[in-house]
Amino acid sequence: MGRPEKSNIRKMNPAAQVLFPISNYGGPTRNIIVASTFKKNINDEEGNLILKIGIRYCESCKKETYKWRCNCGKRTIERLYCTRCNIYTNLKICPNCGYTINNIIHSQKLNIKKLLNKIYFNLNINKPLKVIKGVKELMNKSKTPEPLEKGILRSIHDIYIFKDGTSRYDMSDLPLTHFKASEIGITVEDLYKLGYKNDIYSNKISSEDQIIELFVQDIIISYDCAKYLLKVSNFIDSLLNKYYKVNTYYNATNIHDLLGSLVIGLAPHTSAGILGRIIGFTESSVCFAHPFFHASKRRNCDGDEDCIMLLLDGLLNFSKEYLPEKIGGKMDAPLVLTTIINPEEIDKEAHNIDVCSNYPIEFYLLSEQMISPEMIKDKMDLISFRIKTKNTTQGFMYTHETSNISLCPKSSSYKTLETMEEKIKSQLNLAKKIRAVDSDDVAERILKYHFLPDIIGNLRAFSKQKTRCFKCSKKFRRPPLSGMCPNCGNKIILTVHEGNVKKYIDITKKIAKEYNISQYLKERINIISEDVESTFDNNINPQLNLSNYM
Repeated sequence: MGRPEKSNIRKMNPAAQVLFPISNYGGPTRNIIVASTFKKNINDEEGNLILKIGIRYCESCKKETYKWRCNCGKRTIERLYCTRCNIYTNLKICPNCGYTINNIIHSQKLNIKKLLNKIYFNLNINKPLKVIKGVKELMNKSKTPEPLEKGILRSIHDIYIFKDGTSRYDMSDLPLTHFKASEIGITVEDLYKLGYKNDIYSNKISSEDQIIELFVQDIIISYDCAKYLLKVSNFIDSLLNKYYKVNTYYNATNIHDLLGSLVIGLAPHTSAGILGRIIGFTESSVCFAHPFFHASKRRNCDGDEDCIMLLLDGLLNFSKEYLPEKIGGKMDAPLVLTTIINPEEIDKEAHNIDVCSNYPIEFYLLSEQMISPEMIKDKMDLISFRIKTKNTTQGFMYTHETSNISLCPKSSSYKTLETMEEKIKSQLNLAKKIRAVDSDDVAERILKYHFLPDIIGNLRAFSKQKTRCFKCSKKFRRPPLSGMCPNCGNKIILTVHEGNVKKYIDITKKIAKEYNISQYLKERINIISEDVESTFDNNINPQLNLSNYM
């Protein structure tokens, strides 16, 4: 179950290391270093950039700034202005007219090069960086950016952020209730430090091969995830030491040092994080955790993809102020944190798990009669029967031994196969081998719900596309007659190319020919193919020259 190929760093698109706007000055990669060298012309020695950033105000210094905290150390407030009364205020409602007012958004000049040099000096960084990925513009209401210092430190440690300023890693969920130390890369001594004393038979732990019951909020992460979180922990320590001027916290030099570290587990489309603890590592591209932990994230343990982040990262770098001002902007953000899981409050599906050490003979006899599971539940040891007892979260058992929890595919074929043709060929070959699957139906679904919508959508996008500058990424509804960007003088290119439209045409025709799909779908494919060919291969009236008539 699940999609192991989705195990990866959570990045914005395009990837960013700091929520700091640089408009089109940073090029396609939003590189702040490139923006710092931008000059309008040869006489522009200052290199000031006009950026859209919200204005804040320091009541102590009586100065305007874009920063959350003034140079004097005081916290700034939003600089609000009532256009009706022409007065400044720090209230959301104008004290004169009662009109609801918003933060003033100005296009102000910033010298990024001077700003970077000052930060380098303050952070004691001697070697200038080559890449710091910012964003084109801020999507939050106040347009207040992150401190640029965070982006510099993230660049040094090669980590990236999501829309709320946190660094995350995505993995598929897998439920787990028991483990062995040898399976998760830790020792007996580590188990004692983590609070594990006895195995499932109440024997004192003395071997790495004893079966141990997993605590409800403990998790086992992939080695790739651990390596990334190690870099995040190093970034946080640098942030604490160089920016906040306090002692470091993690002091981790290898992934083993992350054992016992607290994390936040968070599912997409939700706004509540769950507190967890790292106790081990796996070669599988998944996050092993107790069913209660997954259910607390509003998941039903069927292979969904969720993320984790270090707790201190969420506490230091997350802010609601960074979240986009749009519908769904507050989704997938840890607005609240559940510190202790209450089994009574989680999804009822997690209560239906059986925790027997063996199944009674009645289970097998009645299953032959195809009866409803409801009729035999009283003979099973279900979690639902343990709610509000001392065994609600402990004393679980299992029916079958497993030699190693990581003896599953480390990565799916979808990730190892390189081309889409190879992926589809493997999928259809597998469908032919499984008697319960209609391979013709699978082929038709692939064409109907995957390839055709992709071809049609890209063809429509090609016909309505804008053009953009190759260097500064400025977009144009109609390309300039000169073919060059009036902003920086570089080449204008298309945003949607012929290859994007035609990439699935050949494989679509091939599948339609080899498999017994509906005649209606075949005709749709022919019509769409003709549309694509008429767009790119129209040779009905080719361009002629005088030599054609000689």
